[in-house]
Amino acid sequence: MIRALVLVAAIYAAVILQEFIPPLAFLDDARVLLVPALFCYGALWLPFPAMLGLALYTGFVSDLANLHVIGDRVEIGLGWSMLCYVLLGTVLNTFRRPFLSGRWEIHCLASGVVTLLLLLGQYLMVCLRRESFLFNQTVAWQIVSPAVLALLAAPLIYVLFRILPAGSPDRIRRRGRLGS
Repeated sequence: MIRALVLVAAIYAAVILQEFIPPLAFLDDARVLLVPALFCYGALWLPFPAMLGLALYTGFVSDLANLHVIGDRVEIGLGWSMLCYVLLGTVLNTFRRPFLSGRWEIHCLASGVVTLLLLLGQYLMVCLRRESFLFNQTVAWQIVSPAVLALLAAPLIYVLFRILPAGSPDRIRRRGRLGS
């Protein structure tokens, strides 16, 4: 329970923190994105119903942070991230058993892939709304670089959440139910 509450708070804090991390000039001004890596940990760690709640929460908070309005047109609107997080979380949740048995590399790879897919989805959505498609080296760097950075940040996130207590140990909960 403690780990789940910290995860929800960390996603909210990461949305705010990402706004204060400056773009990385050596990566064509790519941004550091922590929210997808945190979500991937939750999608792999939580049971399916809790993961769905986390996906909706993460998508809603991300959509509010990335609401993109130009003039009177909404280019990146509310709701699309929630759908993406639910779909990607559903796929990730199928790898829950190996992840819980210690396969931490699943989280690393998933963080990179989820970040890449989310940024690619945002880019395609903007291109469709503007009815023009421009793909150059700068766009590629701004999509691929955050994915690589998320892949590199994932082991740190994994370690930080593994040292947190998960809540009350299983044996205490069972003893409490039997004694009642």
